[in-house]
Amino acid sequence: MKKNELQEGLGDLAHAAERDHEVQMARADLYKIAKYAIQLHDMLKSVSEAEGLEGWQQAKITKAADYISSVYHAMDYDNATEQGGDMTIATETSYKATLSKKLSEKTKTA
Repeated sequence: MKKNELQEGLGDLAHAAERDHEVQMARADLYKIAKYAIQLHDMLKSVSEAEGLEGWQQAKITKAADYISSVYHAMDYDNATEQGGDMTIATETSYKATLSKKLSEKTKTA
């Protein structure tokens, strides 16, 4: 019985350690994203509209922005509701617009 209890306790500790590690990894990834975003922003200052970007490059930037926006709005919503307050009107409107956009994209591809 004690061996079982010990294994279950280790499983809980491993799960907690994994959660902590995920936060550290996310912060490292966000730092890298921010660094590259700033560098790309500076690079694009020298690219004219006539030169443009390749389609796949623009698509990757758009997808990355959408992914980051989705995580931000989900966490913002969670934080607002955990604090017992409501989301601000601007945040709620933005959140609903994002959800509506995603729904329309999904229904187009379905």
